[in-house]
Amino acid sequence: MKARMSEVPAEIEPAMKPIVSPIRNAPLRVCDAMRDRKEDDREMTSSHVAESDFTLGTLRTTASHTIGIPHLMELLREVPSDAPAGQYRQAVVEDNVLGRPTLAGRQRSFRHLRELYFLDLGRAEFTALRYFWDIDPASRPLLAGLLAFTRDEVLRASFAAVADLPVGSGATSADLTAAVAAQFGNEMSESTLGKTGRNTGACWTQTGHLAGRAKKVRTEVEARPVAIAYAAYLGHLAGGRGLGVLDNPWSQILGLAPGRTLEALRDAHTQGLLDLLVAGNVADVSFPTFGGIA
Repeated sequence: MKARMSEVPAEIEPAMKPIVSPIRNAPLRVCDAMRDRKEDDREMTSSHVAESDFTLGTLRTTASHTIGIPHLMELLREVPSDAPAGQYRQAVVEDNVLGRPTLAGRQRSFRHLRELYFLDLGRAEFTALRYFWDIDPASRPLLAGLLAFTRDEVLRASFAAVADLPVGSGATSADLTAAVAAQFGNEMSESTLGKTGRNTGACWTQTGHLAGRAKKVRTEVEARPVAIAYAAYLGHLAGGRGLGVLDNPWSQILGLAPGRTLEALRDAHTQGLLDLLVAGNVADVSFPTFGGIA
């Protein structure tokens, strides 16, 4: 898939945007695939953007659970990269590869992972994640975090408490709770908000943005080319073109400094993870590997 040409500013310094969906104002609809969810589960929504049915999650999985990156790693280690969607359910629910003691626990674990990561090659976001997953194992926490960030609106809201923290600064559950409450305080009980603070703190520890258990501190994440390419692809699915594929909230998860967009894309291009053409003040970014997907 080829992105349309986009002018490169004279001083390449894209502004870091607030943590909001790049397609917040697009018309949303309920995904048919999720109509069998329980009534207390949040529905997934999607929008037709850039020739793709790009999914913007309004899930609130992290109000009751973490994003389960260790479980995702274990599951993707056991299930082949070309496996159909049903094989993921079989692995978790029937084969119990995650070692859950009860059937209800296995079903719950599978539901949470499916909510956040699709586990279905019919989704371009998951297909790209599986493609990049084995290229650079060190990038796996960031890859998972990027997709979970796309899926879960509570996790997106909580990042406001982490994004601008200097490395080494402390981050408390109360800080994360306050960030979520600023957006959803009128929709959640006090006890639920408190749980989101603890859960999202654990989530950002799993992605590498925080470190520690009782006392968490901000750490610096390493945005390697694989994570850059995946973030750029998500940005492309959301409608970004040229340097705009990284001028979006996903670049904040990577910790990319303002002005480093072109350099980051060049790093990914050098590794053969995307195509980049710069001619004068024009940049062209394309993803030929996924040309038949989105």
